[in-house]
Amino acid sequence: MGTPAYDLDDFIWYCRDKPKTIAIFYDAQLNARQQFGLNTSEELLAFIGNDGLQDLTYWNTEPWRLNPKKDKEILVDTYKFHSNQKFGYIAFMKGGKGNYVVKSFHLDNVKLTVKNIGSNSEKLLEQENE
Repeated sequence: MGTPAYDLDDFIWYCRDKPKTIAIFYDAQLNARQQFGLNTSEELLAFIGNDGLQDLTYWNTEPWRLNPKKDKEILVDTYKFHSNQKFGYIAFMKGGKGNYVVKSFHLDNVKLTVKNIGSNSEKLLEQENE
C-alpha cells in the first residue's frame, strides 16, 4: 500500500479551519450531494473537518492520471471510510499552488454496510481483496 504523500491531520485541519483554501472537483461535490446529502462545499468540508469520516483507512497513493502538467507529478492520496450505514472513498491532493484539492468523494464500490462488518476496517479490506 505504501505511505501517504500528505499529512492527513493537516488536510483535515485545513478542511475545518481554512476551508476557503480548498478546491473541490465538480464530480466530488456532485457525489457528496447525491450520495451523502452534503449539498454545499461548506457542508462537505465541515463533514471532513469534524470527524465525519469514520474508521478512515489509508488505501493508496498514485500519480494523478489526468494531470494537465505532465512535467510536474502530482500525487493523490486515497482513503476509505464509513459514515452511518455507508462506505465511502475520498481522494485528495495538493494542487500546483500547494492548496489541497478534494479530487474524489463518493460511495465505495464495495456494496457492504456497517451491519455486515461492524466498524472493523481490517475486515473490510479482507473482503475487498477476495
